[in-house]
Amino acid sequence: MTLFPVDDPDKVAFTGVLPAGPRPFVLGEGQGEKSLVFDQLFEILLSGDETDDQFGAWTMKARQGDRIPAHVHLKTHEFFYVVDGEISVWMDDQDGYHSKTTLTTGDFAYVPAGIVHAFKIENTTTVFGAGTAGFERFFHAIGQKTEAAEPQGIFVPDFSVMRAAGEKYATIFMPEFQFRD
Repeated sequence: MTLFPVDDPDKVAFTGVLPAGPRPFVLGEGQGEKSLVFDQLFEILLSGDETDDQFGAWTMKARQGDRIPAHVHLKTHEFFYVVDGEISVWMDDQDGYHSKTTLTTGDFAYVPAGIVHAFKIENTTTVFGAGTAGFERFFHAIGQKTEAAEPQGIFVPDFSVMRAAGEKYATIFMPEFQFRD
């Protein structure tokens, strides 16, 4: 079971079901560590603790909503695989590459570190994601712990919480960024 002490500055205080070490385990549907971030339900399935700091994995479930603010991860590479539904993804390297792609069931997108990106859920969608180890805890740092199986309600973190999570997880929010779409 994952249990992070509050006095450890590298960990988010969170008690969950993950073994917190590289040991085999199985999770049933909905048994991961869940947080509500805005109107999206993130479920951590695997963290850097279980992979010797190699990668983390999660799912995100959401209903149709607004585009999340543009942001960039300075150290985290991540991907989106659409399990079911439809999500639009914007990416911009601030140099010459830019895209807006609508992904549907079975589609995949890779966002390397340093790429400004955002997404918008177009209809009820489930996405499987993975990224550089440690980043998966960002969702707990910014969100509200929940046991819900589906996204319920909206949790908007205080800006100070978003800023602190961004600093801790090398993420810069860029709400004024203009994508070329």
